[in-house]
Amino acid sequence: MLSTKLILFDLDNTLFNHYHSMYCAISAIQQHYPGLRNIPLQKLCHHYNDCLQKSYDRYLQKLISYEDKDIEKLKILFESLNLPEPTPQDVDAFRTIYQPVYRSSRRATSGSIETLTRLRERGFSIAILTNGQIEDQSAKAKAIGVHHLVDRIITSEEAGCPKPDRRIFRYAVDQLGGAFDKTYMVGDSPKYDIQGALDAHLTPILYSPLSQETSQAINGQTVPVITHMSQLLGHLDITTRE
Repeated sequence: MLSTKLILFDLDNTLFNHYHSMYCAISAIQQHYPGLRNIPLQKLCHHYNDCLQKSYDRYLQKLISYEDKDIEKLKILFESLNLPEPTPQDVDAFRTIYQPVYRSSRRATSGSIETLTRLRERGFSIAILTNGQIEDQSAKAKAIGVHHLVDRIITSEEAGCPKPDRRIFRYAVDQLGGAFDKTYMVGDSPKYDIQGALDAHLTPILYSPLSQETSQAINGQTVPVITHMSQLLGHLDITTRE
């Protein structure tokens, strides 16, 4: 039996433009916190995203609960900015401002919808492979218009382990009926997406919109780099439209 042609995609900052939504939401936050207004928005967003990743990593390591990650994130953020430790009221106020703006500004990365459509036309099976909870990630995929273009959304919650653990990649390939040496993994994180894919013997492609290079060395392996999602088609010898 022939193996399914399979491509796995990360979600956040690969198919979903997390940075755009975060910038919109942090801009709204900045207007409500006088102590943050003197910090350049781009610097504040970068700083906030680092704090978000640290708290999310602690959740993935099962050091804190999913419900506590927002509290942890703000504790790290406030401490790093020399602000008093956030109270429960501070956390609620932050969420009340941040979440509606973040959610209302969700959108796909440029070229993602068109690329997924083309891949489906060419018979590829497509799955989103993401850390997090299925309810949140499915809602995100629906909001940006890609949910109906993928066959599965596989999360660390379902697989029982997070990226970059090779087991989640192998779980995804098994679920979709693919072959490890014929499966692609497209993602923005060298650590979570690319190294994990290499460890699982998949073919990784790094999505890095700001890169000036066409390839990147990751732990001794040369990995192709795309700066726009439509470039993926060229790596698969698919024309944008025949």
